[in-house]
Amino acid sequence: MEKQNLKKLVTELLTKYEKLRDCDNKLTANVWNTQLLKLGYNIKTLSANDILRLFADNKLYSPSSIVRERRKLQECNIHLRGQKYKIRQVKLQEEMKARMKKNKLYKVVKYDENLNPKTQNFLNL
Repeated sequence: MEKQNLKKLVTELLTKYEKLRDCDNKLTANVWNTQLLKLGYNIKTLSANDILRLFADNKLYSPSSIVRERRKLQECNIHLRGQKYKIRQVKLQEEMKARMKKNKLYKVVKYDENLNPKTQNFLNL
């Protein structure tokens, strides 16, 4: 199992199925499904014991590797980000603004159209 293969597989799945962008369990299940099919297993007849044995024998990618690859891909590729990512970023941004206002590090200054934009300070730091 090569890292490049995992990166390619996760990229393909995130691109094709948007619902996988926000659910690591669904992403992991789809990665394993693809791997099992490539290894020649019929997933409809495979027992849980068989899957556990394959996982224990390192024939399947670990969930942590899959999640780590998803995070790296979403960090670098905006089009692969899900709704949870966007919501989390907005929330963190609002929390940071509130903290900066509380500590008087952030102050919104009214924009004056008559002044040169390069000389206007929007943040009083």
